[in-house]
Amino acid sequence: MNDRTEFEGSRFGRSFMKQTLSLSRTQFVLVCVAFAANLVFIPSVSHFVKNGTWGGGTAAMILPDPEVSLLGFSVESYTLMTWHGAAAFALAAGFFTQIVLARRGNRSARLVAVHRVVGPVILCTLLPAFVIFALSLSLFVIHSPFNMVMFTLLPVMIVFGVVRGLVGLRRGDRDLHADSMFLAFILLESAPIFRIVLFVFAQLGGRVLAPNGEPVDGGALFRTVIVLSLLTLGYWSCGRLRRNLLPLSLIGLVLVGALVFLPWSLDSVPS
Repeated sequence: MNDRTEFEGSRFGRSFMKQTLSLSRTQFVLVCVAFAANLVFIPSVSHFVKNGTWGGGTAAMILPDPEVSLLGFSVESYTLMTWHGAAAFALAAGFFTQIVLARRGNRSARLVAVHRVVGPVILCTLLPAFVIFALSLSLFVIHSPFNMVMFTLLPVMIVFGVVRGLVGLRRGDRDLHADSMFLAFILLESAPIFRIVLFVFAQLGGRVLAPNGEPVDGGALFRTVIVLSLLTLGYWSCGRLRRNLLPLSLIGLVLVGALVFLPWSLDSVPS
């Protein structure tokens, strides 16, 4: 007796039924640690609940404009920061949910159904919202050229990762899908990862780059290097480093180009 459903027999169904995301153990650990790093934002959330603004008082001193104009509407910079933070966390939660669901070795029809429902929500709502707020910050709130380029690179490469993952899914290429979503997730979590690194660095006696960590040119520089290192480690751990040289090269080339052609310094802030 054949118990296979029409969905299970399709190429789309087969790509979702077992181990959809063929992440290595190292990649999965990096994903879990990166998501847990969001705990570093608890002080910022507490400040927002008490005062209605995201971040601390020191952050307000380095924002070049308290208000920006978007499509003819005046919006407070801190309002954009709050929306960006909320959209980024919601997208990270969506990505993480998908990764955990797809990591299970034997998946029930219910889990497959949940996975299929969450995917369109991410594509149609969470990802566009994040991109809009992220680009609004990088293009209108941040004024230093180096930071503008590096902060714009993040949402662009996250979209690249998602599109690349969809291509892999359509082709039935689980490795391409997995590696692309790993790329998108690590890039998305670059801010909490970097803040954890700064915290450890400060505990060891190092000098924090700025009172709140960002935005500074040095922060964007070191954050990009850290993310590239984690991505390289993840791809190397599953033996697919060569296959993922394109996104690594794109990020690296933009970083080198910004260092060569744009004014920057390790401790500069927008003026």
